[in-house]
Amino acid sequence: MTFAPMQGPDSVSISRRRLFSYFGASAAVMAFTDFPVWANEAERLPFRREAAPMLLHFNENSLGMSPRAIAAAQAVVASAGNRYADDAVAKLTDMLAAKHRVPVDWIVLGNGSTEILKSIVTMAANNGGTLVEPAPTFGAVHGFCEAEGMAVVRVPVNPDFTTNLGALKTAADNISGPVLINLCNANNPTGTICDHEELRDWVTGAPANQLFLIDEAYVDYAAQNPDFKSLLPLVRGELENVIITRTFSKVYGMAGMRVGYGIAAPGTMKGLKPFTMSYNLSAAGVAAAMASLEDSAFYQYSLKSNAAAKTTLLKTLDALSLRHIPSSANFVLHRIGGPVADYQRRMKANGILVGRRMTAEDGWNRLSVGTPAEMQAFAKTLHAFRGKGWV
Repeated sequence: MTFAPMQGPDSVSISRRRLFSYFGASAAVMAFTDFPVWANEAERLPFRREAAPMLLHFNENSLGMSPRAIAAAQAVVASAGNRYADDAVAKLTDMLAAKHRVPVDWIVLGNGSTEILKSIVTMAANNGGTLVEPAPTFGAVHGFCEAEGMAVVRVPVNPDFTTNLGALKTAADNISGPVLINLCNANNPTGTICDHEELRDWVTGAPANQLFLIDEAYVDYAAQNPDFKSLLPLVRGELENVIITRTFSKVYGMAGMRVGYGIAAPGTMKGLKPFTMSYNLSAAGVAAAMASLEDSAFYQYSLKSNAAAKTTLLKTLDALSLRHIPSSANFVLHRIGGPVADYQRRMKANGILVGRRMTAEDGWNRLSVGTPAEMQAFAKTLHAFRGKGWV
């Protein structure tokens, strides 16, 4: 199977007008592809006026889904969209168990991995747990914990934005009751990975009251870094204080299809499953996930596309002397030389959505890595911003 080339804007993105012409300007399509642009005319760059919009704010995979996944989703909607997806959910679970070399009952599916995160939090709340996590990190877990009335302890990351495992361990060890330790690895929004030996030693030597939630949403990208290692082998070894969550939203480009899963040893999974809803997936999402697992060519293409696009982005940031944090994910946290709010407004005026403020210090922005063509277009825009003194 062949895919579109990884350069040339017309081969990867199309203008808003052409997009609507192709799909039809239905309200449903416009809701997913269009966004309003309120612009001070002085902030609009001439070359961006009719350019394709770029959505670089949610760490989505701009490449899209595997063609085989799209075909599978379309086919199942046409043939079985009126049926519950229970049998397909069971088959997808079997496929994931085989992929990760664990028993089937060690896996639970969710409507996106965020649903699994919510289930883990509910379990911890029922046990009277306290959350310990780095700051900044993906915000869903501490949001769920606060909604459940759990105490939350947030530990700032190191000055270089790496996760401060030592300080997290100290915080957790000072809590006598149940502790849920939330670690996103690679971390969002920093893109950094945990020191594997330090993390492994902590997990394997932790007291019985500490449960580790290891969010590996970006594992496929992180695995390209030789310093990264998953904690999945510890789960395979039946260590009961670890739950790993993963998603089809990133490398497989299925953010809108909402398919995620958790992996844990049997004792932990037995405690978690009463709070989960494995049946709560769409037929289309499950079909797309199964097809994605079988499409190794697209998987490799997706990784190569991200690497090529990230190289373009990093070269641009270096050329403009904008500091960036080494990222093992499909986004980059970087300096912008001014307030995030101003940067967001100006980028939006030019049809580009970028990340919100996520750091204690203003002047940093998390940018999702788009397609190689999008990063070329973004590079041109960022250079133009420098010419106007905006970055």
